[in-house]
Amino acid sequence: MWVKPQEVFLKTPLWDTDETTLYFVLQRRKGHGKSKGLSSLLVGTLDSVRDTKPAPYRILHQTPNSEIYYVIATALTEQEIRQDWQWLIDNVSPTLHSFDTEEEITEFVCCKINSIIATEQENLTEDEDTITYKNVDYDFRQRFAMPKDEKLVCYYSCSYWKGKMPRQGWMYLSVHYMCFYSYIFGRKTAIKIRWADVTELAKTNSLLFPDSIRVVTRDGEHYFTMFLRKNETFALMQQLANIAMKELINDKSGTFNIDKDLLTKLSKNVPKKPSFLKRDLDARKQSNLYTLRFRLPHTEKLDGSEECTLWTPYNKKHNWGRLYLSQNFICFDSRVSHLVRLTIPLRNVYQVERAETGGTGSTADSGSILITTAHHTSFLFGNISDRDFLCYKISELLAKLPNDVYREKSTRAVNRPEEGEWTPQPPLMTLFKTHQTASIRQIQQKKEKQWEDHMAEVGRGVSMYRTTEGSELVVNGIPECLRGELWGVFSGSILQKAQNKGLYEKLVNDALSSKNQANDEIERDLHRSLPEHPAFQNDVGISALRRTLCAYALKNPTIGYCQAMNIVASVLLIYCPEEQAFWLLATICETLLPDYYNTRVVGALVDQGVLDELTKVHLPELHAKLDELGMMKMISLSWFLTLFICVMPYECAVNVMDCFFYDGAKVIFQVTLTILDINRELLLNCAEDGQAMQVLNDYLAGIYNDEAMALCTEPRTAARTIKIQELVYQSYRSYGAAVSSECIEHLRLKHRLRVVRQLEDSLEKNTLRALLQDKLLDANELQELLSIIREELFWAKRVPCERLEAPYEAYRLDYGQFKTLFSALSPWAKGDCADAITTRMFKLMDHDDDGLVSARGLSVAVGLSTRADAQRRLRALYCAHAPPLLSPLELRPTHFTDTGEELATDAICFFDSIENPSTPEPILQRSISEVCGDGQMDKSTDSAYSQCESWQPADCVRACALAGLPSPAASTPGTPPPPRAAPPLPRAHFLQLLAALHDLTQHSTPLYEAVARAGTLLLQLGELNHRPALDREISQDSLFLAAAAQPAPEVDPNGNPTEVDLQKPPRSPSKESEQDEGVWSITLEQFLATMLTESLLEDYFNKQVPIMPMLEALRQRDRLQSVS
Repeated sequence: MWVKPQEVFLKTPLWDTDETTLYFVLQRRKGHGKSKGLSSLLVGTLDSVRDTKPAPYRILHQTPNSEIYYVIATALTEQEIRQDWQWLIDNVSPTLHSFDTEEEITEFVCCKINSIIATEQENLTEDEDTITYKNVDYDFRQRFAMPKDEKLVCYYSCSYWKGKMPRQGWMYLSVHYMCFYSYIFGRKTAIKIRWADVTELAKTNSLLFPDSIRVVTRDGEHYFTMFLRKNETFALMQQLANIAMKELINDKSGTFNIDKDLLTKLSKNVPKKPSFLKRDLDARKQSNLYTLRFRLPHTEKLDGSEECTLWTPYNKKHNWGRLYLSQNFICFDSRVSHLVRLTIPLRNVYQVERAETGGTGSTADSGSILITTAHHTSFLFGNISDRDFLCYKISELLAKLPNDVYREKSTRAVNRPEEGEWTPQPPLMTLFKTHQTASIRQIQQKKEKQWEDHMAEVGRGVSMYRTTEGSELVVNGIPECLRGELWGVFSGSILQKAQNKGLYEKLVNDALSSKNQANDEIERDLHRSLPEHPAFQNDVGISALRRTLCAYALKNPTIGYCQAMNIVASVLLIYCPEEQAFWLLATICETLLPDYYNTRVVGALVDQGVLDELTKVHLPELHAKLDELGMMKMISLSWFLTLFICVMPYECAVNVMDCFFYDGAKVIFQVTLTILDINRELLLNCAEDGQAMQVLNDYLAGIYNDEAMALCTEPRTAARTIKIQELVYQSYRSYGAAVSSECIEHLRLKHRLRVVRQLEDSLEKNTLRALLQDKLLDANELQELLSIIREELFWAKRVPCERLEAPYEAYRLDYGQFKTLFSALSPWAKGDCADAITTRMFKLMDHDDDGLVSARGLSVAVGLSTRADAQRRLRALYCAHAPPLLSPLELRPTHFTDTGEELATDAICFFDSIENPSTPEPILQRSISEVCGDGQMDKSTDSAYSQCESWQPADCVRACALAGLPSPAASTPGTPPPPRAAPPLPRAHFLQLLAALHDLTQHSTPLYEAVARAGTLLLQLGELNHRPALDREISQDSLFLAAAAQPAPEVDPNGNPTEVDLQKPPRSPSKESEQDEGVWSITLEQFLATMLTESLLEDYFNKQVPIMPMLEALRQRDRLQSVS
């Protein structure tokens, strides 16, 4: 790469010269390439410790009489520097002799290099990364053998504690890895940790490890210290670990998507980051905090922020705070917490103009703008440092909005099928009114009047001013008639509804017309959802609930449906119109309580840890008692998942939901802490968990709300404990400041690492327990195999997914991954037929024919080929070559195949040539009847295989191959497993099996001859089906002697049936027994008995093959590129 010419006075101390001319010098950094010796060790150590990272190759310009040199090119590889060197020799050197003075030569060379650089930069808007960063990125990939798609985020100087001595070096943080490298006088230290394996990140400060960062993995602990920017490093480590954990939670993985809009975004006062990816991650972090604070959709990206004042007309004051801009919103948050907060959708902005007056004590030119919305509401922002730039940014964002965003267009209704016609319901409380006493009706009217007066001052809808007065009204409880409207505003779900017009209707139509597991689960739970409310004793409410839940299951298949969602959705439908209830449910599941309602309820488990830590901090004595009783897990799951609806009276739980939508998840933590604090003395005196749960249940059942009607008409028996408004107020007063939303997010980040790792470990243990039942591989081998499978899935950008059938189904390998591991571990995957045998074993283990094999499929395939007895191994090979697993396409001769692969055709031709010998082999001393007993082997198989009429033939073949192993769970409860029978092998299939056996034994002449003898006998036995006149009662020995006289069928030069034979329509299994006369075939019993008469073959297939060395080699391999 050409660089702007820079002067250097010494050319040799740290560099070796490779080539030199009169005017140019090509140099290599000591410690790179061929450089050796003490000087190379010193330079390598210096480069490892220094902050600057010079490129290892460079070109200098020199003149004979000058002591000054100019660096004109640098490169990371020798190939790149050689290209630049050759260009100089060909294009620049020939012209330099025409100059008169050395000064002119130097001036010409510098101008030439600068012009090349200028020409290259004309096509670039902005370079993503600095040259230094690219040098470091190159070192990072070389030192840790990283794939091309792994992205380095940032690097920091630090020390790693190895034993009792710190090693100074560099920490590299990439999207999927944390690495450390140190090189001190020839001693190299390299550490490579995957973020998905991290279980804990923490700052520590002890005598042994002062001011350090501790990284805990399943394999051990690592301590890093002496950071220049410790807080920045730790924050970035947490962010990257969190990204990895969320990929595991959501069963998703893939390439990290960079926001390229940052390159072209107009910005001011943005500090330069060492890499573009670091800038992208910082922007992503800021955007997440922004969307969390203002309850905006997750897709919003923060564009920038500005200090200013906001004029609030209700109290006629200028309030200092910060203005935030994103693609669709303008937001403001006051400097004093909770004083005032504002959200303005850009789609509502009608006009932005410079105002004539600004903030307090400001002049007309102090920088004020007036934003007017389409609803004729004006917002005045003052004391803006660069008003023109802010106006330009707002104009730019407005210009990027879609054209139809400014006006509400009437959308045509979707034509629904007559039989599926439905109408979205209004709030169910308007259709099914509960009886209210006069006092309660009066309280509700008073509350409604207070809210109407408040909204007359601060506005209504999305752009209302959020003030402390409004917070107090929320704590006292929102009136029932306004609850639906205000829930939508406070939660931000109204914004999602506005951005996705018509989506709910489409989702409902699609969901109701489809059949899936989620819909069946929803149907079972519909009548258990708030059955005491009259709305859900009627088909109107049940149908609305069904539509809401089914539509969300279709919208977010990652979550689908989870129990407790029906309870929450029922309450939402009572107070909100149907579509708004749907978007409120989406906001709860995706924003307010993330990952709560997936199959593993990860979010609830994470919040268990958060509650546990908060209790330990604020109620240490009680925490110790509850921990002793094992109570914390029992509390959080049942309370949090249903937002207290199932544990306290319904009319009280909705008051908690008022605050939950207003202030977020922090409310459920502070209410829980308050309940525990109030009952502290009683809980400390409990002797067992049942007694403690009874204390809490009695307390929760006694909470009352005199300002709303209870759903239950029966008189309440529980003794009154506390008024709900008082409980909520007390929770804010005691824990409102200590338990903030930022605190909750920070603790969730910390505990997510632990929970996800525990779930992964639990899944792995359950998988190991299931695989050990096969009794093929031992526990250590299975543990190593699972670790390697996880590594393969990681490099393939896939993660284990939670499945309900069996734990090993979570690890699913495609053919490429199966081939990689089976080829490395199985003795059957060696030789000319390796690919063919691997493919057939993959098909044999792919039980549902979806192109994926479970971890059990791989362990069974490896176990059968290395540990099973001879009969089971031969049976597996037989079944892998049986129809329909071995398709007619694979039976075509080599010159007909598309890939041109040769499947041991020499073996097939060999068996064809000896198909009709004059006399049987004299070495064969044991007859088939001696091995099989009574000579009924073909009849047993035919009769067993005829039982497969109700099953797919492939299922019967697979069941036969896995005979002796535990059967996997049936897909339908009560369904018996398929019969374990394999069909007779046609001649073409049998020849492929013989070719595979020949390939497996070709390393040994005695084994080769044994296969030849057994194959000859089996080929002759197959001819007996061509002799209908032969009496079926003749002994098998007599049949063998008569087989030599039978004519061979027509075959091609490779020993395969002719195309005429291949094109014959296959017969159904039910007709096999009727028409087996005249058909060439070999049964499984015949095959096993014949092969096992050869003692050499029996010993060979009984041989136990150790696989631990191969597993170790797989673990230690260097992966230079990811598996695609």
